[in-house]
Amino acid sequence: MKTTFTQCGICEQACGLKVSSENNKVVKVEPDKDNHFSWRDYCIKAGKSYLALDNPKRITKPMKRVGDGYVESTYEEAIADISARFGQIIDKHGANALASYTGNPNSFNFGSALFHTMFLDAVGTQNRYWVGSIDQNPMHVVSEEVYGNAWVSLMPDVDHSDYFLFIGMNPQISGMNWIGFVPNGWKRILARKKAGAKLVVVDPRRTECASKASQHIAPLPESDWALLLAMIKVIFENGWQKTKEHPALANVASDLAEIEKITGATSIESLSERCDISQETIVQLAKEFAQADKAMAIARTGVAQGRNGALALWLVKVLNYITGRVESEGGLYYSISVLNMLAAGESLYPKSDAVSRLKGNKNIAGAHSLAELPDEITTKGEGHIRALIMNSGNPVVSGPNGDKLDAALEQLDCFVAIDLFQRESHRHAHWLIPGDHFLERNEVNPLLSALSPAPHVQMTRAAVDLPEGTQYEWEFLRDLTLAMNKPLLMGKSWLNPLVKASIAFSKVSGNKHHALSPLFLAKMLIKSGGMFKWKDIKKAEHGLGEPEVRPKFGTLFDTLEAQNTKVNIAPDSLLAQLSSCLQAPLRDSDLTDYPLQLISRRRMNMMNSWSGETSMQGMSEKDISGDIIEMNPADGERFSLEDGQWVMVNSKTSQVKARVKLSDNVRPSVAVMEHGWGTRTFDPKTGEGRSVGGVNRNVLVSGDDVDPLSRVPRLNGTPIAVSALIESSAA
Repeated sequence: MKTTFTQCGICEQACGLKVSSENNKVVKVEPDKDNHFSWRDYCIKAGKSYLALDNPKRITKPMKRVGDGYVESTYEEAIADISARFGQIIDKHGANALASYTGNPNSFNFGSALFHTMFLDAVGTQNRYWVGSIDQNPMHVVSEEVYGNAWVSLMPDVDHSDYFLFIGMNPQISGMNWIGFVPNGWKRILARKKAGAKLVVVDPRRTECASKASQHIAPLPESDWALLLAMIKVIFENGWQKTKEHPALANVASDLAEIEKITGATSIESLSERCDISQETIVQLAKEFAQADKAMAIARTGVAQGRNGALALWLVKVLNYITGRVESEGGLYYSISVLNMLAAGESLYPKSDAVSRLKGNKNIAGAHSLAELPDEITTKGEGHIRALIMNSGNPVVSGPNGDKLDAALEQLDCFVAIDLFQRESHRHAHWLIPGDHFLERNEVNPLLSALSPAPHVQMTRAAVDLPEGTQYEWEFLRDLTLAMNKPLLMGKSWLNPLVKASIAFSKVSGNKHHALSPLFLAKMLIKSGGMFKWKDIKKAEHGLGEPEVRPKFGTLFDTLEAQNTKVNIAPDSLLAQLSSCLQAPLRDSDLTDYPLQLISRRRMNMMNSWSGETSMQGMSEKDISGDIIEMNPADGERFSLEDGQWVMVNSKTSQVKARVKLSDNVRPSVAVMEHGWGTRTFDPKTGEGRSVGGVNRNVLVSGDDVDPLSRVPRLNGTPIAVSALIESSAA
């Protein structure tokens, strides 16, 4: 029996894993309890992850579409055909005729993500789309406006806080991570609560996290901005702000005056009505938060996936700044781990001024909004998308208006999908290219380590080999770039022969990493950060770093000062959006015909729309809840619905069938459906596709109704109507 110590490649927590294998087969995955940094967030997704390795539907060789089916091929044929087709499209229609979409798994696969970006840079396309445009974009918009860098993320000092205000987040299920992570964060927060700290959770649903909170506040969806603005107004009016006590915040005083002016022109009564939270509760919240010795306010995905996500995330920053919760003990701080993301700036994430062809929207964090992709494919004309490479993504299920996107993908002249499996979004692919699994990789991911709350790095070690004949994703992307005769490194075509020579040498040596590889490039990044030595990383089976190192406060302001810049706490775009929201009607006109607002939730054993092939194995019928719509009993009575009854859920975009679950956990006027269900995994050899139980609730979401700043669709807040079905029609 072989034992390998590695880390999980499913989410930011990157839990330490102990993997047992025999005869190149994984037999068990369990937490590595000798990994001091991260193992306590270990979950069933990691425990079952190895089941994907030998799944009979896994793609292990390139698959070429022939008619309505697929046949096995070789990498040589795949690269020759794809490079020729991509090349012809680019030569005739320009680089932007080729587009790209990347999903969640790509973010945790350093080699694939790196060489995918190198491929796109080499061919010169600006038509880049990614999964962050359905949840992360508001954070990037706000960070870009406030700090001049879309990737600045502040970490919570959970071990010393006296007051936690959590908005639209459920860390008991999803962990304390979102563009950064806190190992064992939820349990550390509960320990602080037990020691006397107050935990306030703001969410329309009494989540698992809210049920353990000191106080649960349930506003209307998409109204968090009004609650936050009301709190800020109360703090200003009572003189509870602490900016004068924090020397580092002196440079934002004039900006804060502009915000104070806006709050003075609105009433707490109107803001209270907008969020449906009493004035008394708002005043109590504002006073407690402002007067707590050490406090933090955090908003996450639940807020970001609404029409006013960017506005709300910005107001959370304002609330933290005016009460002195930034770069202070028990508040939020900027962490430098393997890399200083803010100091590195454009060298790591070059800025792009590319705008979308049809709507003229500037990209966010280097990518356009997924909501715009279907029209960019189907609307003919100069620059329209004719080819697409999709890397580890399933946007037909995870994004809005999936039926529309599915129909658009069918129109592509060349569609290449890279993944472990053929998913719903890959039905029309001309080529299916095998993906690799984190249990098969040797790599270090400096970009993921850079999002750590304390200095930390670990090498991912392969527990088993790739299937015979399968290449790493980065190898395919590297070789495709070279086959197209595009400059793989630094825009210099003359370097390509050197890369080819390194590949030839690696074949002779039998070590893929003797060629230009992710390990080589990671080593260069680690060296540039200067915090860890490569030889120490290679020796440390259980990783390097301790999670509870006391933060160094002031790093954010020191870094900004070194760059001769400052915090822009009152950006014009966000002030304008705030003014627009204050002038808008108190209620969305759509709620007349669609009187409920649909919000989402996730399960511990599912990761968005992927991992269904493994996490669903062994699940009993009663655990499959993808056809449940959860509603408050008052709404059940209002619409004459009973528990367990089949209903039709309608939106402006589509409709799905579901079963009612009446629950006091959901506030009135709100309904809840889980995401990630109703998707199929196909066997490309036979064409058979098995559906993961339930329905895809995201078909109810429009790609046209989006946050005006982040272009994120209303995955939380979609107006819907629910009507009873006769029993026979529900079958």
